[in-house]
Formats: sequence, C-alpha cells, structure tokens
Amino acid sequence: MTTLYSSQEKEVPLQTLAADAPRQAHDLLSFWLRFAKAGNIPTRDDFTPENLAPWINDISIYEYHAGKDDFQILLEGENIVALTGEDWRGAFAREVDCHFSTALHASLSLARLTGQPQIHQLQIFQKEWRNGIRLLLPVLLKKKGQKDIMQVFLAIFPMSEMQS
Repeated sequence: MTTLYSSQEKEVPLQTLAADAPRQAHDLLSFWLRFAKAGNIPTRDDFTPENLAPWINDISIYEYHAGKDDFQILLEGENIVALTGEDWRGAFAREVDCHFSTALHASLSLARLTGQPQIHQLQIFQKEWRNGIRLLLPVLLKKKGQKDIMQVFLAIFPMSEMQS
C-alpha cells in the first residue's frame, strides 16, 4: 500500500538504511563509506564516472556556491529525469525547494557542514504515489592551487511498490 506524506513529510530523515531499502542504495552508501576513512570526505578522484558506473544514471551532482550559499545542479542522472519527468540542470536547490515546498537546500547544507551522508525516505515530488530513498553524499573536488569545491552527489532509488 502506498503511503502519502503531508507537505512536511515529503523528506523523512533516516539514521540508517533499512534492510529492505533498494540494494543499489546500500551499495552506493557502502562505496562512499569505503572512501570516508578517518573522517575524511571522499574526493572526486574516488568518485570517477568509472567507479560510479553501477549508479551513474541514478546520480545528480550539486555544487556549492559560497557567494550564493546555494547548490547548483551540474548533472541530472538519466534515471532521475525518467523518474521525475524533469531535468533541473543549471537550477539551484532553493529553486527546487520553492517549486516543491521541500527542504532540499537544508539537507544539502547538512551534508556539506557535517561531511556525513544524509539519508531520506521521500515522496517522489512529481509522483506523490511513489516513494524512494534519497542519498546525499558529500564529495570534495580538489583543484591544484585553488580552494576545494564541495559537491554533493544526490541519488534517488525508487522503492518497489511492495515496499511503499
């Protein structure tokens, strides 16, 4: 049976992934944790397209812009576009929040400030009858001679209808 959330419950924070969460979510979180040893945030050297091949179509990349205190969407995964029917590439997280009455910016900021993954069960904003698991994984883009750039990899994995 599908669970519908009120507007305040579109994004329900989770401490851990449930055992019945999509396998891809468990695998991607394990991949992130493998590179987050000793409290370090993984780098883009770890998160290459080759290393991310199993999840590449499920990932969007958000890059933090300190001057705007916002996250710009650099890449939208093909499966996310197919799931939502929308491509927000180039937009900022606060625009998504305004459009869907969500707290994406706050969740991305928490990932950035803590350096820890954020896990949510969420209602797919465009399809309120669908639920999914969203991972927000902070990653550093190191640039020689420049300040590191914070990126957050967002992945959404739909829950099967039996789990929803």
